Amino acid sequence: MIKRDWAKWTLVNGAGMALGFWTFLYVLFVLAFGLDFDQYWSEAAAEGIENYDQTLRLGLVLGLPLAGTVFTSLQATLLRNSSVDLRWWILAGPIGFAVPALVIWPLTAIWGDIPGPVEPFTIVGGGLVGVAVLQWLSLSRNGVKSKRWLILWFLGMPLGMVAFVLLYTVVDALIFPGSEYSISWAAEVGLIGFAIGSGAAGLSGRLFLRAISPAITVAGLRLND
Repeated sequence: MIKRDWAKWTLVNGAGMALGFWTFLYVLFVLAFGLDFDQYWSEAAAEGIENYDQTLRLGLVLGLPLAGTVFTSLQATLLRNSSVDLRWWILAGPIGFAVPALVIWPLTAIWGDIPGPVEPFTIVGGGLVGVAVLQWLSLSRNGVKSKRWLILWFLGMPLGMVAFVLLYTVVDALIFPGSEYSISWAAEVGLIGFAIGSGAAGLSGRLFLRAISPAITVAGLRLND
């Protein structure tokens, strides 16, 4: 049972992070292009958005809390029969994902567009850190004191990203040699989110599920398995 639950938890967290990241970008697209859907995921969107600084700052305020809500709401679909307070669990999403906005906003105000992968890594990683800390505090308030799953969650995020980079590099070299882009940037964004979300949940999931389970455990074995 724990293996099946762990697999579901890992996949749902990966999918939730991918959908959350897409949600954030769709908010940016709406702010930048309105209902001109042809511009969404286009080269113009990938290369730069007009009035980028202002659009990004507004997108951070509106899009990141929505992305966090998508993420924690998907998590909650697997926690309905647990001891978790789902109201606070879901609320950790919009609050936790507001953390990257507070970090990026002053930086973009000073430097403008931040080069390289700093923004997406800060958005995904910072959001997941904020969410996990708030969820851990909620569990602690309800008597679940385990800290090990939180530590493993933090470790799992960079491991998931490393796994994505290695897999992407190998696939790109073997299947698409010489191509500038082997996959669309929409797919790349989703895969980055999935890799980080599933990496964090995969590494910490077993300890987390045992921590919230009402089942009695003896010598590491769940008696109701």
